[in-house]
Amino acid sequence: MSLLKELNLEVRKAMDADKELYQHTHAALVSDMQKAMVVGDLKVGTASTLLSYAEVVGFNFENQNFVLRLYQIFGR
Repeated sequence: MSLLKELNLEVRKAMDADKELYQHTHAALVSDMQKAMVVGDLKVGTASTLLSYAEVVGFNFENQNFVLRLYQIFGR
């Protein structure tokens, strides 16, 4: 099962909104999430980009720890 299906809907919408403008980046993010079985499998660049999207949509993080924030956008 890929992490792509577990990504927060608002974060996914923000990522998809940039699809036409940043085609290669979007494809790389999707590919990385499809290959990842657990959050720890994600590349640091992918994780950082996803957290940036979450911040843009105003995601309410419970913690400022990078790893915990990453888990949170995947509903964990």
